[in-house]
Amino acid sequence: MRKPLIIVLILLVVGTAAAAKMKAYVGYDKDVDLGAIKTFDYRDTLDTSVINQAPPVHEMIKLLIISKLQDGGMKWVKENPDVLVTYHTDANQAMKINVTLYSYSYSAGWWWSPLWGSGLDVSSFTQGTLLVDIWDPKTEKIVWRGAVQGVVPEDPSPAKAQKTIEKALNLMSKEFQRMRSQQK
Repeated sequence: MRKPLIIVLILLVVGTAAAAKMKAYVGYDKDVDLGAIKTFDYRDTLDTSVINQAPPVHEMIKLLIISKLQDGGMKWVKENPDVLVTYHTDANQAMKINVTLYSYSYSAGWWWSPLWGSGLDVSSFTQGTLLVDIWDPKTEKIVWRGAVQGVVPEDPSPAKAQKTIEKALNLMSKEFQRMRSQQK
């Protein structure tokens, strides 16, 4: 049961309707000059990534993160990088409650009877989160963290999942590049 949920989570983060509403939330260490970061290396996290549950999705996320950093002018190196990069995922069940209030009215049938009342619609959904961490390998302190959260579609296609993950990483990448350029 947990494995299919994680695969659905990672085919990720947000459904088509919610994808338009994605927003990146970022935090960073104000004492670190992000503009001075030139090199990075990627590190896997076994507990909070999908490396064991969905290896193709893991590779897609990993390669997209590396690509975004390289597009931003950073160089991927294996020895002595300025920072290390990884990602984490999580999923939670959430509920949405819609209350509809009906007004007092008369029916249009052959008999006249007043109608009134309200309606209550409760639905549950899976909310997924994708986090990207960048940390200093010397101090092991996080220097930047980006997060995107949204609704996980019930049955996403691989193409839709890739598009959604790309959109989430684009939002985080724009914020990271904006912060780097402000500190140069």
